[in-house]
Amino acid sequence: MLLTFFYQGAHYINYTVEDAQQANIPEAVINQAQQEAIYDSLVAERRQAYALESDPIYTEWQYDKTAEKEQQWRDKVAEIKACYPLPPKA
Repeated sequence: MLLTFFYQGAHYINYTVEDAQQANIPEAVINQAQQEAIYDSLVAERRQAYALESDPIYTEWQYDKTAEKEQQWRDKVAEIKACYPLPPKA
């Protein structure tokens, strides 16, 4: 996992945990960067799942305007949210 973070006025981009530790970055800063990277990854995975799985169903519902299609779309969105739960943003 690559980390991006600010520390003492410097912007560190694409650091591994080991790189950050060798640069004497405090563990609290590293941990925060890891949590942010995990959150960002989950958001990206969820966004991709919406685009691939639920958006086509949504488009069908918008065309058909049937309660059945709307429920299929809502069920798919709920499934994606359950598959990629987002932790509270730190």
